[in-house]
Amino acid sequence: MNINELRDTVLQAGSVQSRLAKVYAEALIAAALGQPNPKEAVIALGEELGDFVTGVLNTNPDVASFLASPAVGKRAKASALGAALPGNASDLFRGLLSVLTKNNRLNLLAGIAGAYRQLLDDRAGRVRVKVTSAVELSEAQRSTLTSTLAALLKQQPVLATRVDPNLLGGMVVQIGDRVIDTSVRTRLNTLRTQLLDKGSSYVVQN
Repeated sequence: MNINELRDTVLQAGSVQSRLAKVYAEALIAAALGQPNPKEAVIALGEELGDFVTGVLNTNPDVASFLASPAVGKRAKASALGAALPGNASDLFRGLLSVLTKNNRLNLLAGIAGAYRQLLDDRAGRVRVKVTSAVELSEAQRSTLTSTLAALLKQQPVLATRVDPNLLGGMVVQIGDRVIDTSVRTRLNTLRTQLLDKGSSYVVQN
């Protein structure tokens, strides 16, 4: 297998996992909607799923690797999950973990959490936006950016901001796979590339 075939195989595997994660997320939402208080159940289950991924898997890489490993038996994984689960875990969440364990798909948990949140965002008309700026944005700047994005996207943006002084100025806005880069660093790099290209052309012409 050459490098291109390997890359295609990895991409296809990732695509399959994404589709499976969405299927599980859709099933979870459907199950939550069947509860006595559906709206509250949908929100609570999403929070429960997200908290487990961020609080257990993301902060304990060894646990995440253990649960995702095909070399670890289902009984051992079930025991580890039992120890990691909070005592007030809902029946729906316990059921999800049980199904994933039986089908050797605990590696999908983070993807399911992301797909679940995306489905809820779609239902509510929200869109997640990552904003990286050279300095912390003021409340006025956040408000202006939010209203501008809302008008452009026809959805309610939910900003997640972080500061990266290396940008020098401006900001980088990421919406899904789309990236809007207005940083000074990028503009300087672009200018440098253009100058180098023009310099090369000048040398060739002369």
